Amino acid sequence: MFVANNMVSDRRVIREAATVAAAGFAVTVHAIAQRREALPLREEHPDGFTIVRHRLGLTPPVLQIRPRLFALLIHPFWCALAITVAVARKIRLPLAGAALLAIRWTSWATLAARAANSAQILHAHDLSGALPALATLRTNLTATLLYDSHEVFLESGRWAKSPAFIRRALATRFEQPALRRAAALIAVNPQVIEELAKRYEIPERQVVTYNCPPAWNPEPRGTELRAAIGVDAAAQVVLYHGGFSAHRGLEELLEAKRDPRLANAHLVFLGYGPLEATLRAAAADPAYGGRVHVLKAVAPEVLDRWVSGADVGMCTVLPSTLNHRISTPNKLFESIGAGVPVVGSDFATMRDILLGDPDAPLGAVCDPTNPHDVATAIDSILSMSPSDRAALRARCIRAAAARWNWEAQAARLTELYQSLPRTHVA
Repeated sequence: MFVANNMVSDRRVIREAATVAAAGFAVTVHAIAQRREALPLREEHPDGFTIVRHRLGLTPPVLQIRPRLFALLIHPFWCALAITVAVARKIRLPLAGAALLAIRWTSWATLAARAANSAQILHAHDLSGALPALATLRTNLTATLLYDSHEVFLESGRWAKSPAFIRRALATRFEQPALRRAAALIAVNPQVIEELAKRYEIPERQVVTYNCPPAWNPEPRGTELRAAIGVDAAAQVVLYHGGFSAHRGLEELLEAKRDPRLANAHLVFLGYGPLEATLRAAAADPAYGGRVHVLKAVAPEVLDRWVSGADVGMCTVLPSTLNHRISTPNKLFESIGAGVPVVGSDFATMRDILLGDPDAPLGAVCDPTNPHDVATAIDSILSMSPSDRAALRARCIRAAAARWNWEAQAARLTELYQSLPRTHVA
């Protein structure tokens, strides 16, 4: 597997690697070693796979003209390019940042590809992970490639704002070749597959693995969240957990809290990020009557217990990018799995899950840009009778046990791997 991060908190890749290892495959995840991080370059993960981290820096890849005599010879092209970009960045020339990132990625991809040269299955996580996979295929012609799309990559982050010619070059030179060469396309939801199919020629075989947590029993409910904010079991608690960053609907949620219908509800933000100061200022604002709380993020292994103490889970991401509009965030499934009904954005992806459940709705949807609509959706759950709210909680638990758990997703991934040719089983 190839993934362009340090493999510390990428729950999707960790779960997928553990799933494949449990199926009997020898799994190595090639990740990134950042210069300022004190992480081991090689690590045996407790879930049965190996992590190998390669340096991501300005060090150009070694050109091995002759394995013994010239193993340390550095190609002058990379030296010249690195110096040019460094100077351009210093004087703030346009595109210097993108060019610098391209150099660093190319260096990492080269090192990762060499280390994985004998692998029989190459599992590329997103376009960044496809770079070393494609490089490996140049010499390892019989390897099987799998392309795992965590989102529509070129519509994410800095790439969504990059000039059209850069995005077009990445699409035609890397993403389309990777998808054309892949034996299967794995994605976080069907909508990502549909979007990629509009843009590219994609593999006939497609597998959806939602980012669901492992199945667990959330009864009895956790008491940690309510204890942390000093309220009892009778209080109404609305929870947002995750990153405190733009486009997550946090400002709109604060505005919705001002609605008289939510006057008695406690609004909790659990996490961290650049908007933390804004949230803490709101928590100190007398207008909220001490019913807005900001808590530090908790460890992943105890998160589910904290979430289970809420009455409503918030997942009102804004429609600011294509990826947001077709997203199925982790917190959506974490809340359902904890027995907490969700208020989500009225996008097709979340609407299908929250309102299309065969049992009955698992929450409500709203226009995330409209605080009044957000408040109405929250109130539609909080104003239910105790028996109806208990029934809704039980429905979420049943849906998580039947569908929205990692074990259900893992079965599809395992089936894919076991059907591949030329695999090596440990």
